[in-house]
Amino acid sequence: MRIWLLLVAACGTNLEPSAAWQPAENMPGTSIGAPANAVSVFTGTLRVATFNIQDGGAPPDEIARAFGADPGLAHADVVLLQEEEAFPEEAAPRAAELAQLLGMGWFYAPARPLDSGTFGDAILSRFPMSELEVIDLPHAENKLQRIALRAALDLGGTTAYVTNMHLDTTINFTTRVLQIHPAVIDAPPCSFVGGDFNTNPYLWEHGDVPVVPDSVVVDTDQATLLDDYMTGLGFANGTASFGDTETKDGVASRLDSVYARQLVPGAGAVVRSVALSDHWPVWVDLKIQP
Repeated sequence: MRIWLLLVAACGTNLEPSAAWQPAENMPGTSIGAPANAVSVFTGTLRVATFNIQDGGAPPDEIARAFGADPGLAHADVVLLQEEEAFPEEAAPRAAELAQLLGMGWFYAPARPLDSGTFGDAILSRFPMSELEVIDLPHAENKLQRIALRAALDLGGTTAYVTNMHLDTTINFTTRVLQIHPAVIDAPPCSFVGGDFNTNPYLWEHGDVPVVPDSVVVDTDQATLLDDYMTGLGFANGTASFGDTETKDGVASRLDSVYARQLVPGAGAVVRSVALSDHWPVWVDLKIQP
């Protein structure tokens, strides 16, 4: 079934060539800040959360309160954000404001212009970040530019690399793999990759029209297919068993995930009590392998 799906999805694949990773300081519009009180002692377990905040999100103080009210999110060490916004008339990107409210450092990079500002993604961390990089992901035909961010986390003598990204929605699985591939194929051994992968349960005709699962005879769940691809690269999805991360028009989808290599996934959850977006935040504990 899946082989047949890949053959169908390959038809009409059209992506611009991939870019290369670039130092963040060379990318216009990036914003970087260190945590006021960086954590220097690492206990061996890293708590990671990912959250698509939807179109710039609720005000940072509302998101901070929502995180603080949930026991899982309140103890996150790293937060991956998608659909952040920044505007020149504001003192700092909203990701920076949220990071400061959460006691974290931040790394924001724009994917594309938005009115007078920019629209992009961010990594927040209680631990110091270095080696900050951005890559323009392969651009699907008639779609918007997507990016990935990568940083090295100093975990008190141990280094783990984090990659955050937000993939296109209305693309089939083969195109999705081609889009994610440049951001993960050269990932350092001890890495985790999170974000909104938009792994919806549809087949897409002509890049825009969804073929709903009940109308086809194949497995169209891109979430399980992407899990298989990442497993081939040595990454385990510690959030796959937590369930769906979005429900839209009555269809539940697992769009958001955290994949880890040389880090063992543990406890975690999809926090459906946080209703500030069309996605729910997800968190998971990752333990460094001895």
